[in-house]
Amino acid sequence: MEKISVIIPTYNRAKELKRSVESVLAQTYDNFELIIVDDGSKDNTQEVIASIPDERIRYIKLEQNRGAAGARNEGVRASKCDLIAFQDSDDIWREEKLERQMEYWRIHPDCGLVYCAYQAHRILEGKIVDEWVVSAQNGDSKRSLLGQLLLSNSIGTPAMLMKKECFLGAGGFNESLRSLEDWDLALRIAEKYEIGYVNEILLDAYPSQGGISSGIGAYFDGRCRMIAGYRSQMAQEGVFDLAVGELLQKAQKQGVLEAVKKMLLLYMGG
Repeated sequence: MEKISVIIPTYNRAKELKRSVESVLAQTYDNFELIIVDDGSKDNTQEVIASIPDERIRYIKLEQNRGAAGARNEGVRASKCDLIAFQDSDDIWREEKLERQMEYWRIHPDCGLVYCAYQAHRILEGKIVDEWVVSAQNGDSKRSLLGQLLLSNSIGTPAMLMKKECFLGAGGFNESLRSLEDWDLALRIAEKYEIGYVNEILLDAYPSQGGISSGIGAYFDGRCRMIAGYRSQMAQEGVFDLAVGELLQKAQKQGVLEAVKKMLLLYMGG
């Protein structure tokens, strides 16, 4: 049983964090260390973690907030295992999440990353108002997955289990991105490594209230940078115009169309 480093970044999420941590500790595959990276929280996060008696937990407190990408990279640097997985402080793993991914890996040892389907929930005023399943739509071959990822991200961070060497080989999370850093990493890994997929819903994701609009500026900045950085691959796959069209449609809906047009032109060098 190979040991896994599970990394949870958290920032002022003390109320949600315990439920997330307990879903990791309840895994049927229990050979792991759990690294909780407190990204400069001002609430009682440290007390919540101290109240959970499990020797597999390691707590790291960052003095300054560095964002999710920086906190995750710090967790990887502190990790002691060759396999790493990521969980978010407001999501819940189902009990067999790691076990199912490890079973897949034993059959497909050449994969650099294995991910799974998940159930996403949107909550408004304390009630679930929308649910949808995020899964691979076009198979899991390297080419089809890369083409899919150029348009949309079906590999959420909590769904990832990967070899540490692949994470490092892809360059880790881009700390200059304050949004979509998981999507950006998934693309870089898909370009270099084989990716496996477990077609089972193995976690429940609870996006923050408002989704994109909760970090609207960061989202558009990140997506413009990704389109500019991957424009040649998008053109090769025939999806460049579609990606730009979807971006501008979202911008128009949010009332920031002209600003996003200028942002995209800036990153495109035009």
